[in-house]
Amino acid sequence: MKIKIKQLGPIKQAEFILGDLTLICGGNNTGKTYATYALFGFLDVWREMLKIGIEDRSITTLLNDGIVHIDLEPYVDKTQTILQEGCKKYTQSLSRVFSSPGDYFKDTEFQAITDRINLHETPAFEQTIQTMNTELFSFSKTENSTKLMVSLIIDKEKVHLPAALINQIVAQTVNEIIFGQFFPKPFIVSAERTGAAIFRKELNFARNRLLKEMSQTDKNIDPIQLLSRVYNDYALPVERNVDFTCLR
Repeated sequence: MKIKIKQLGPIKQAEFILGDLTLICGGNNTGKTYATYALFGFLDVWREMLKIGIEDRSITTLLNDGIVHIDLEPYVDKTQTILQEGCKKYTQSLSRVFSSPGDYFKDTEFQAITDRINLHETPAFEQTIQTMNTELFSFSKTENSTKLMVSLIIDKEKVHLPAALINQIVAQTVNEIIFGQFFPKPFIVSAERTGAAIFRKELNFARNRLLKEMSQTDKNIDPIQLLSRVYNDYALPVERNVDFTCLR
């Protein structure tokens, strides 16, 4: 996968290819952290940014017949378009990744470019979606196949599943099949971990935010709404690193 960056902090323009081991080197204040944080952020949230649209007729067929076969080739043909739109959306969210003012990245460009996937060389895929102890539906794709089979397991007469929700879950699965191979799950760790380890209780962001909010609101608070609020005290990679340290 190739990454292209423009107007990001001190970086005017940069381009690099991710390999099994990728080293970003340079002098002080040349943009190494900016490039690393931008890449980490994209690998962390790409599932939110890349949107695939499943045709309504496929969901209708699934609900009516209990099974539908979805051709993946049309989605592969749109890979670069989906990536371009996703990268543009991601660029607009860089302020959240860096915990900075939104206009700081108004001229920034972030691009991720991948090779075209060959569905005839892809592994098999099996997944079952369930809630609690109830299986809802399953996904199956045989090795080197271009078709994804979606099967409805639950009795639709007993449990009503909104078509919009099913569409979203199917889209996420197609997303995973097409792009999952390109985007590894990132793990970030600082070179110096002593400070985070010593002060991990004080750095427990989730706990501290909850206590702060509860002290500033009245007693009639919705805990779900409280926990779902977005906070930008620290850059996303720092939060992920500290969260990992605090949970140890």
